[in-house]
Amino acid sequence: MSIRESIFAKLIALLVIYGILLSIAVVLFLKFSQNNEQTEHNRRILSKMEEVLVEQIGSPPDSVKAREIANDLKVNVQFKYKDANWSTSESLYPIDVITNYPEFRENENDTSFFSFYFKEKMFGALKIEDGIIVVSYYFNPYDAFDIGTVIIAILIHISLFFIPFYFLIKWLLNPIESITNVVKQIGEGNFEVDLKVNREDELGELAESLKNMSLRVKDSIIAKEQLLKDISHELRTPLTRIKFGLELGSPKEKINDDVTEIENMIKKTLDYYRNEFFYLEANLVDINVIPLLQKVIDSFEIYKFRIVFHNFTTNKNSIIIKADEEKLEIALRNLISNALKYSTVEKNILVSIDETKKYYKIGVRDFGVGMKMEDMHKIFEPFSRIDSSRSKKTGGYGLGLAIVKKIVDLHNAVIEVISEEQKGTEMIIKFKKH
Repeated sequence: MSIRESIFAKLIALLVIYGILLSIAVVLFLKFSQNNEQTEHNRRILSKMEEVLVEQIGSPPDSVKAREIANDLKVNVQFKYKDANWSTSESLYPIDVITNYPEFRENENDTSFFSFYFKEKMFGALKIEDGIIVVSYYFNPYDAFDIGTVIIAILIHISLFFIPFYFLIKWLLNPIESITNVVKQIGEGNFEVDLKVNREDELGELAESLKNMSLRVKDSIIAKEQLLKDISHELRTPLTRIKFGLELGSPKEKINDDVTEIENMIKKTLDYYRNEFFYLEANLVDINVIPLLQKVIDSFEIYKFRIVFHNFTTNKNSIIIKADEEKLEIALRNLISNALKYSTVEKNILVSIDETKKYYKIGVRDFGVGMKMEDMHKIFEPFSRIDSSRSKKTGGYGLGLAIVKKIVDLHNAVIEVISEEQKGTEMIIKFKKH
C-alpha cells in the first residue's frame, strides 16, 4: 500500500500540516496581539533616559527635576551625590546595595550610561562627577498584551484550525460507523450487507475484506444446508433400497453395497472435521517437488495413462521449495482427482510445473465442463459442489478443494483458478522462490 493510500500516513500528514499552521498562528498571534503603546512606552524610557537625566536633572542632581521626571515617566529615580543620597520612594533598595550588585559592577567601567536587571526590575545608571543617578521600573511582560485581543485571537485560532481539523478527522474515520453497523448485521445473521466504502486506505481494505467474509460465511452456511439436503437425499436412496431389499429378500451382497455407500458418506464427512487440527500446522522443509509430482501421478495407476506431465522449468530434475511433503501430496492428489472426475474418459488432463522470476507454479488442467464465473469463489468452501444434480458420476461431498485451500494457505502460497464453461478448468498453485 502506497503512502498516499495509507490512513496512518494521512493522519501524520494532517498533524504535520496542523503543526505548521499552528506555528504560523502563534507567530501572528504574538505579532498582532501585542500592546504597541506599552512597548513604545518602554522603548521611550530607555532611549530618553540618558538625555533627560543629563539635561534636566543636571549635575549636581536637582531633586525637584528628578521627581518631575519620575512622575512623568512612571519610574523611580534615586541618586548619590558626594555624601548625599536621595530617592523618589523610601521603599526602594538603598543605592549602595544596588551599586554592589555583581551585574552593576560588570558594566560600570564600560560606559557612563548602562542598563541592568536587579530583583526583577530594569535599572538604568548614569555616572556623573562625584556621584551616580539610577532610574528603575518594573516591566510586566503581560502588560505588553491586551486581554481582549488575546481572547479574540484564541477564538479565531479555534475557528480556523480546530473545527476544520475535527471535520477532516471525522471524514477520515467515517467508514468505521458503516463497518460497525455491518458487523452488527452479520452478528444478527444478516449476510446480505451493503457496505459502500469508496476508499483505498486501510479502512477501504477492511470494508472489502468484511464484504468478502460475509459472502464466504453466507456461502458456507448455504453449502452446509445443501450438505444436509444432499446427505438426507443420498441416505434416503440406499436406505430405501435396503428396506425393499430386506422385504423382497434381495441378495446380501446388494444390500451390503448400499450399507458400504452409507458408511463412506459418513466417514468422509467425519474425517474432514476430525482432521481440522491436522491442517493447522505445517512442517516446512526443503523438498524436491519433481519426484513428488511423479509419485502422485503414479499413485493413480489405472488412470495414469490420462495424465500428461510437462516440465517447463530451467532445471528439469530439481525444483526445491519449502513445503510439508505429506500435506502437499494430499493437495496435489485432490487436484488431480478432481480434474479426472470432471473430464470425460476421452480427454486427458495436464499436470505442469513452470517458473517465473518470483514463483514456481504447479498447474492441473482438465478439459471438462468448466464453471461459471459467479461459482468460482465458492469452490473452496467446505461441502460446496457446483453440480447440484449430485450425479453418481462426479460423486464426492465438496470437501476435496476445501482441504486443498487449507494446505495452500499453510504454505503461504496462492491458488488461482482459470475456468471457462464447456472448455475446462485449470488450478495453479504458486510458491514463492527463496
